[in-house]
Amino acid sequence: MKFLIIDDDEAVHMYLTQLLSPYARCEAVFSGAEAIDKYRQAFEEKDPYDTVFMDILMPEMDGHEATKKLRELEKELQVNGPDEFKLVMITSLKDTKNVSQAFFKGYASCYIVKPFNKVHVMSELRENHIL
Repeated sequence: MKFLIIDDDEAVHMYLTQLLSPYARCEAVFSGAEAIDKYRQAFEEKDPYDTVFMDILMPEMDGHEATKKLRELEKELQVNGPDEFKLVMITSLKDTKNVSQAFFKGYASCYIVKPFNKVHVMSELRENHIL
């Protein structure tokens, strides 16, 4: 498995990479624009991401916009059905609007609120068939 972590906080990269590296190869970027480039590159190299971990609050392009662009890129590349990436939202936002947007517009598999708790993260990922 291969995971892409998108967050503007390096501490989040380090934490999730350490937690998830026994289960998948992890790569991390700091912005939505970098994520789009990485996704396209992985597709072209025939080594796509299984799961994308997306922060919402990021400068320049927030996580909802980045997700929208990644989903559009999937359609452009004719990636569909079971080959689409699973989306895990990772954010400090827990209001109804952001949660609803993540699930109904981004097709998120799960929504994990920061600060992280290892037991909760692992439980969410297992319950939602990420791990």
